Amino acid sequence: MQQSRIVLLLIAAVFSAALLGNPVAAHDAPMPRVIAVSGEGEVSVKPDRAQLSMSVEKLDPDLKKAEAEVNRIVRAYLAEAKTLGAKDEHVSTTGVSINPEYVWPEGGRERRFTGYRVNRQIAVRIDTLDKLGDFILRATAVGVNQVNPPALESSKRKELEREALVKAAEDARDKARTLADTLKVRLGVAYRITESGVDMPAPVMYQMKASRAAADAEGSDMGIAVGEIKLHAGVSVEFELLAP
Repeated sequence: MQQSRIVLLLIAAVFSAALLGNPVAAHDAPMPRVIAVSGEGEVSVKPDRAQLSMSVEKLDPDLKKAEAEVNRIVRAYLAEAKTLGAKDEHVSTTGVSINPEYVWPEGGRERRFTGYRVNRQIAVRIDTLDKLGDFILRATAVGVNQVNPPALESSKRKELEREALVKAAEDARDKARTLADTLKVRLGVAYRITESGVDMPAPVMYQMKASRAAADAEGSDMGIAVGEIKLHAGVSVEFELLAP
């Protein structure tokens, strides 16, 4: 036991002597000289599909009556959507809420029950944009009373995200090269890379030109400008700087 302790002390002494003989080894290696830049890339594409969300809402003192009316309208719209080519796997009607509502009469001390508010959500993915107006107008025609602005999408989103990232990385590299050339230093390898993410496209707004009475018309009665989806990517890169 005593012999093992002596051996450990000798090893510690040799290691300490090595550190004293080489002061740099006693500390962490120095950080390399780097230049930090950011890059941005943008890709534009014409959308080829849309997500349309809407809901049917009814208020009635009779809960069963409110539910029956909401379900009737939902079934009617599902039938219309199917005639327009919507696939079953692209339609969802699972969101349902039921809430009792009350009002406080002016000067009254007790609240008064007004009825049950039944709300059912409908979500449809539309793969043919030239029918987008038809999907909206037929919804209002059968009694859907809440329609949100459609969110435009591209079926090639993943590929477009990568393309935007490539452009962002190239932009960062070009900036770093410009700075290095100006400062008379050489640019080394990328030392650290951070992705800032890809911005989501904003939903497009639509405007209904047809009157409420003409809601059974086709999509030509609506003014819908689909425009383009712009995907924006950002990266932050640190390049190592080398002596000239």
